[in-house]
Amino acid sequence: MKSLECPSTAILDGDIIAYRAALLADTADDTFIPAILEEMLEFWLPIEANDFQMALSCSRKDNFRREIWPNYKKNRESKHEPDLLKEVKDYIRDVYNCLEAKRIEADDIMGIYAEESIAVTIDKDLRGVPGWHYNPFKEDFPTYVSKDEAEEFFCIQWMTGDSTDCIPGLWRVGPKRAKSFLKKWGECDRHEKIIELYCEDRYQPKDSCDLEGEELALVMARCVRILSAGCYDNQTEEISLWNP
Repeated sequence: MKSLECPSTAILDGDIIAYRAALLADTADDTFIPAILEEMLEFWLPIEANDFQMALSCSRKDNFRREIWPNYKKNRESKHEPDLLKEVKDYIRDVYNCLEAKRIEADDIMGIYAEESIAVTIDKDLRGVPGWHYNPFKEDFPTYVSKDEAEEFFCIQWMTGDSTDCIPGLWRVGPKRAKSFLKKWGECDRHEKIIELYCEDRYQPKDSCDLEGEELALVMARCVRILSAGCYDNQTEEISLWNP
């Protein structure tokens, strides 16, 4: 049985930290970048951690999810990014110990190491991965998400999709309805039941989509599922895509 002792290392969501730091620096100038980051890290780091790394995403166009769902995060391409975002990221890479990998996001990197390090982010999507998690804005201490808790979170995300990332999910199925489905199904094969919903016409997403039924269900699952330990090979850059 895996020890539930909280790790002493943390992996921080470098994407969110960089974005927020760049917004603050834009109101001043780039000379404030070091001070802004140091102040942010003081708040973001859990007291349990005596060491940390920063996770940074690959470029959006190189993300493996784009290969299976071309609309992934398309809505973000028209949004203006902070002027100093590149400078902030360059500074983070120069000064801090960073983790980056081809074809995957910061979320995936944190998910891969969540069993041995504390994944620090304000992004709720990480709760679909078992392991140690910490939201500095909502929690006083890191919390452990069990395999069962992560699986339930994933099933809900699979049904609801994620509009912020252009993942439609099932038509008119929100978190409340998704939870009611899980409750009704009980010990049944949840994956099979969700695929059945995707095969029903009344739940088909209204976004223009060439996929349907089981094929669409599989793509939606792979888009919302954050990678966990063993899903990515650093040498070959192979990704073990999820299967029911």
